[in-house]
Amino acid sequence: MSSLFDSLMEYSGSPMLDQHFGEVVSITRGSNTPTGVIASWVSQDAMTVTTDGKHTSIVDRFWFVKQSLYKVSGSAVQPRTGDRLTDAAGRVWEILPAKVTPPVVDYAAGDYWKLATKQVT
Repeated sequence: MSSLFDSLMEYSGSPMLDQHFGEVVSITRGSNTPTGVIASWVSQDAMTVTTDGKHTSIVDRFWFVKQSLYKVSGSAVQPRTGDRLTDAAGRVWEILPAKVTPPVVDYAAGDYWKLATKQVT
C-alpha cells in the first residue's frame, strides 16, 4: 500500500514535474516509426461556442522539443502540420499549422521548436 504522499505525488506532482522538466514523447510522421524524445509543455485551454449554442472545450498545448532531437527516421527535421506526439500517458497531440514556420525558442540548453498542438485522442 502506498503512502498518502506517494498517492498525491502520482496524482498531481508527477504531471507537474513532467510539464516543466519534460517527459518522453514519441514523434510520428505518417507511417514512420515513432522516435522517443524529451519534451516539455504548456497547456492552452480554449472555450469555443458552436452555431447551435453548445460549448465545446478544446484542449491544446504548446510542446517544446529541442531542434536537434526532433527526428523522423533518424534524421533531424522541421516539424510539419499533422505530425503527432504521443505523451507518456498515451494521449496523442497533432501539430497545428504554423503561420510561416514553427517558432524557435532559445534556451540555455539550445534552440527548441515551440509546437502548437491539439489533443486528438
